Amino acid sequence: MELRPGDCIEPFPEDFAVTVVPCTVPHAAEFATTYVVPDGPWPGMKELGRVTQSGCGPRMRYVPERKDEVKVAGLVPSEEDWPKRRTVYCLAVPAAGGKLVGRVIL
Repeated sequence: MELRPGDCIEPFPEDFAVTVVPCTVPHAAEFATTYVVPDGPWPGMKELGRVTQSGCGPRMRYVPERKDEVKVAGLVPSEEDWPKRRTVYCLAVPAAGGKLVGRVIL
């Protein structure tokens, strides 16, 4: 299955296998977009976290009145998958923890 912007995910995925649920039920994350990490050597998990913020953040389109409720998270490629897979799946997650209810991504 291919994710579309606004697909709601529960629970937060441990890997790239996700479960899409209706956004009307409490959910851990909402898919926004993807970002392809530039080619090069394995950057490490800390750098992938920074790249997720800088690569995903500007590309995410939020429901304006809900933008302050969320922060950026991402599913990132593992070292074992590098460099074949360099795509980060950009997710909106609750900034204060807990669950989201309703859409936060346009």
